[in-house]
Amino acid sequence: MKIIVDLCNQHFGSLQELKRMTLNAFTSGAHAVKVQLMDSEKLLGVKNKKYRDISYNDALELSNYCSLIGIEFMASVFDKERLEWLQDFNVETHKIASRTSKFDRELSELILAENKPTLISTGMHEFGQFPYGKDGNIDYLFCVSKYPTYLDDEKLRKMPFFKEGAYTGYSDHSLGIAASVRAYMRGAIYLEKHFSNNIYAQSGTEGGHIASFDKDSLQEYVRLIKNLEILEKNSEF
Repeated sequence: MKIIVDLCNQHFGSLQELKRMTLNAFTSGAHAVKVQLMDSEKLLGVKNKKYRDISYNDALELSNYCSLIGIEFMASVFDKERLEWLQDFNVETHKIASRTSKFDRELSELILAENKPTLISTGMHEFGQFPYGKDGNIDYLFCVSKYPTYLDDEKLRKMPFFKEGAYTGYSDHSLGIAASVRAYMRGAIYLEKHFSNNIYAQSGTEGGHIASFDKDSLQEYVRLIKNLEILEKNSEF
């Protein structure tokens, strides 16, 4: 399983905090870190979300830092300008956010035209809807676009068994790690979840922090799936 942690919102606009989260995620077992590159005022229509924004220079420095310590750098972009940034960063894998896949088909198709492996979250689409067809470069992530998602949520009950040609991964916004463990047990090969150095911090993220991995919970998750891999490998059935 490839574990991708999303640093959006939790960095408070600080490059130093982005690097701290990246290092903590790397040492806890994540395979990739992802940021969200946007002009928050233009995208969201408000002026009080600027802590979400990351400049070109900071994103480039973070990308170089990821290369230095040995973790993959990824980004969701929300406009054409920031898609062009990624060409300078030489990303290996693209990620298309749920809102982009639903409401910005032009940008989504430009990302797919890069012909790189691309993960697409589907939280704003109907269950079982694969809006950009089936392609060797596309992996769809099952997702519930609620922040946070509670474990008794009716949409979360629809979590599928993951398989090639359908959903192959899970973007988790739920509390704790139980849903992420369930996704692994159902065959997910990608797991995406937010990451925070302090899940109880408040920055107007509407529950984003408390639905995150922190260093301890990510380490616990990695240990669990390694143990489950051992059990499955040695199973007689």
